[in-house]
Amino acid sequence: MQNEKVQTVIFSSLRAISTLAYIYFVFLIGIIVAYSRSSYIYIIQNLLYFHLPTNYTLPLSRGFGWFWTVPDNFLYHIHMFYETGLITLSCMMACGIDSAFGFYVYQISSTIRAMMFAFTNPLSTEKFSDLLRTCAVKHQKLLQCRNTLEHVYGPIVFWHIVSNAVLLCFLIYDFISLSVFNLENVSSSLSYAGVKLLQTFMYTWYGTFLTNAGEEFRKEIYFSKWLNSNLDCHVRTNVILMMMQKPMTINAVFSPINVTMFTNVSIYYNTVQ
Repeated sequence: MQNEKVQTVIFSSLRAISTLAYIYFVFLIGIIVAYSRSSYIYIIQNLLYFHLPTNYTLPLSRGFGWFWTVPDNFLYHIHMFYETGLITLSCMMACGIDSAFGFYVYQISSTIRAMMFAFTNPLSTEKFSDLLRTCAVKHQKLLQCRNTLEHVYGPIVFWHIVSNAVLLCFLIYDFISLSVFNLENVSSSLSYAGVKLLQTFMYTWYGTFLTNAGEEFRKEIYFSKWLNSNLDCHVRTNVILMMMQKPMTINAVFSPINVTMFTNVSIYYNTVQ
């Protein structure tokens, strides 16, 4: 971390990862505003005339109600705050979990890029054999981190890919069947569709980002000068295994996570539309 060039290599991809997370956060804030705006505006307008009505539409249930009847008294306002809290909590949890996946991908890929920089810019006091031996150990640890990340996020990504495709289809049907097109209905539908498409793109782009970093590392190993170095058989075996390893991909149950998944969801969405 004391080397400015190494810092530049490590933090070069942080801006892209963080920008995508901020955009996702803004979209989720848009969902909260789109679903809750009309209720709060109606309440504020009536409070100016010292009147607190209960004939506004709840943000989440949208008049369809729950398994119980919402009473037409002060409990109606409590339901309104309760549903607003549910929407906010769901959005914040989604933002944290989805963005954490990108942060873990950034940590792994930045470590890989730092190792690549060490190969191309070795220190004059450092033996290449020691450097390669250290990188081989780090690479094995990164593979273990990749396996842990896949074990945790693989089912999550698979669920989001499948559910987002289905939800977008239902959203199309619901949007077409609307009897009245107003700002509230249009903004809610577009905000929800935008968040689901962005969520799918985030996961697939993070997966492609990690795969590209692993592929670049394999190429860097291949074109480095490890063949001309004095290495023992154990280290040579690790080097060959690293070169023969498949790209550092994360699988969602049965399919690798990459931008192709987002393309397939978009094609399916356009076909249904």
